[in-house]
This record gives sequence, structure tokens and C-alpha cells, in this order.
Amino acid sequence: MDDPFLGERGRHLLTVRDGRAVCVPTDRDPDLSLDVRDLGSVYLGGTAPSTLVRAGHVRAHRPGAAALADALFRGERARTACTGSDRAAGSSP
Repeated sequence: MDDPFLGERGRHLLTVRDGRAVCVPTDRDPDLSLDVRDLGSVYLGGTAPSTLVRAGHVRAHRPGAAALADALFRGERARTACTGSDRAAGSSP
């Protein structure tokens, strides 16, 4: 993952077992390469990793890596940002 704002980069291994995720630094070769903006989009549920690969924002280094990332980041329900406009019409804050 690259963070151009902080000037940092690193590799992290994401492991998911029984619905629980663990993310740790690693020296392994990457399956996907992305920057912090794309990670944010994927994590918040805005865009699937495979869509970002097709758009050229994320690089897949192994066949099937994007599909696996899609499955890992797919939630039971869509994540949404919480803003004042999310309230139903006429409801109080």
C-alpha cells in the first residue's frame, strides 16, 4: 500500500478466518498493489477491488487476486457514510 500524503509504503497481509480479519506487516510478494485512497474506497464499500483493477487504479499480481479481494471485502450489507442527509425526511437528529 502506498500513502503519497505521508510518503509511506508497506506490505500488509490480510487474513480472514471465521469472519474475523487480521492485518499484519509482511515481506511477502503482493497479490494486489494499491494506494491508501483505493484502500479507503474498498474498505468503505464504495468500489470492489476488481473494478479498481479494471480501471487501472489497482494492480493485480496474481490471477484471481481481485476476485479474492472482492470476496474478502464484501460485507453482509452495504457500508454507508453517515451524514445529515441520511436522515429520513421529517425525522429529528
